[in-house]
Amino acid sequence: MTRKLTTLARIGMAMSGALMVPSLLSAQAGFGTPGQARVPDPNAKRVMVTVFKANTTNPAEKNIGVQAADALRSRIGSEFPFKQVYVLPKTEINSYLEASGFSTTEALASHDARALASLVRADEYVTGNVSKSAAGFRIEANLVLARDNSLVQPLGVYEAPKIDAAIQLISKEMKEARKQLEFEQKCVNSARDKKYDAALAFAKEGVTAYPKSTLARICQMNVMVEQKAPNADLLNISREIVKIDPRSRPGLARLAESFRQANQQDSSVVTLTALLSTDPTNPRLQKDVVEAIAATANPRIARPVIDTAVAMNPGEPDLLRLRWLILLAVKDYKEAFTQGDDLVKLDTSFADTTYFIKTASAYQADSQFQKAAEAAAKGLQKFVGQQSLTYLQIAALTQAGQNQQALEALDKADAAKIPVENAGFLRLTILQLLGRTEEVIPAAKSLIAAGDTSTTLRQIILKNGDDKRKSAQKNNSAEEYDQALLVFAYVDSVSKGQLKAQAGFLMGATYVTYGQLKLNMAQTNKDCAMAKAAKNMFADAQINLPKGGSTAVDAMRQLMGAVMQLDPAADAQIKALCK
Repeated sequence: MTRKLTTLARIGMAMSGALMVPSLLSAQAGFGTPGQARVPDPNAKRVMVTVFKANTTNPAEKNIGVQAADALRSRIGSEFPFKQVYVLPKTEINSYLEASGFSTTEALASHDARALASLVRADEYVTGNVSKSAAGFRIEANLVLARDNSLVQPLGVYEAPKIDAAIQLISKEMKEARKQLEFEQKCVNSARDKKYDAALAFAKEGVTAYPKSTLARICQMNVMVEQKAPNADLLNISREIVKIDPRSRPGLARLAESFRQANQQDSSVVTLTALLSTDPTNPRLQKDVVEAIAATANPRIARPVIDTAVAMNPGEPDLLRLRWLILLAVKDYKEAFTQGDDLVKLDTSFADTTYFIKTASAYQADSQFQKAAEAAAKGLQKFVGQQSLTYLQIAALTQAGQNQQALEALDKADAAKIPVENAGFLRLTILQLLGRTEEVIPAAKSLIAAGDTSTTLRQIILKNGDDKRKSAQKNNSAEEYDQALLVFAYVDSVSKGQLKAQAGFLMGATYVTYGQLKLNMAQTNKDCAMAKAAKNMFADAQINLPKGGSTAVDAMRQLMGAVMQLDPAADAQIKALCK
């Protein structure tokens, strides 16, 4: 399933087509054609009424949204002064909708209603919801300013036996609500001219004219923000707005920010989640809200809010996506995996790179490494060569113990020239896990030669050298001692600080045990050269062991004591063997 595309561009194309038939439009708009509406007064506000959303599953009631809009359009036309308000005819609105392929009997999405209002040059428009109720009909309506669809004035919720009776109450409230508009516009104009005191005065007049005003209060709030009013005052004004209109986007946005500044993070998260539920398909709002929630210390507080929003808007993909993100944030992985699967079934476009990356990462965090690798592999089937998914697949395979498959995946990425994060370190880790230690040090040296300055890489080489030292000591292997000394000398040459000191100390420790082996072999084989080699190693040990003073004090002292005993023994061997 894919989402229906409803964009301004589509309505714009409809407009260009509609302009090809001006005679039809002029007749429908009432531009002097006999039998049509009067020409509107040039000073009258142009008001558009959209089809109300019909909240019903009964096919017999599917047109109640159209009936409610028609009833309100008729009521406004007969009750509002013609010189003040011109209600746009249904025929004019439908001509645009039909030309664009939109239904004329279904409610428009918020952004589409605003786009249509702009095209028909409306100053204001009315949206609403209608449903059957025990009393007959339940109707809710909002007055929206066409310049910004976040500027909404609720007109109330009414129940009546018939649609016309409820609409009569809405029309009455609309008359009262419009009393604020003159002052709201003056507030906006004054604020634009940076006349903030005048703007605040006009906003207060608007509230006086209509005490339930949200629009005048929003202008007042915006001016207060410009004036850098105290956060406590901004918190109060935004609370007033949200109390009147719990879905006010400007009010919720400012309220969330005021809560954040007051360090009330839980309240901020609740408010942010409520904000997104007002316009779940708005991608910019989605991004802002999700990032803000993710940045809070306790996203769990958002869980019940998003659950409620989903329950109120069943099947809304964008809200479900936010719920999925919140489930991941609160580490409810089991529910998140189920939610993610359901979303992909609902909307295949949801299975984007973000989905696969977050799903694989969640399986990783849940210690389900095999499933993490499988999720990454599925993503790579769709998004071949995607860097993050490639890394996740290799890392998850390694964590699942499938080291050979991980190495093959890394080799495949290298061959395809796909940049993999920490590719060198991943390779070293996998080689070590596979027991291919002979390849570890050359690979690490190549990375260092290429400019890698990480301490971790040098620690890996140092550990490999120390492993060879221990093995040499266990097996009395001169070859492994020589290899260990080469490793320690290399690390010493490419490191600094504590790591350099560790390399020096281990080099000294190796000289002690290797020298002792040489000394024993000299005695057994009566070999003068070997005795001298032992003597030189004890001298090198005395030079390097003190470097362990900052890393291994006790071990350094113990080994220095051993050297003090072995060195005279070497002298005795040399005296006896070298004649």
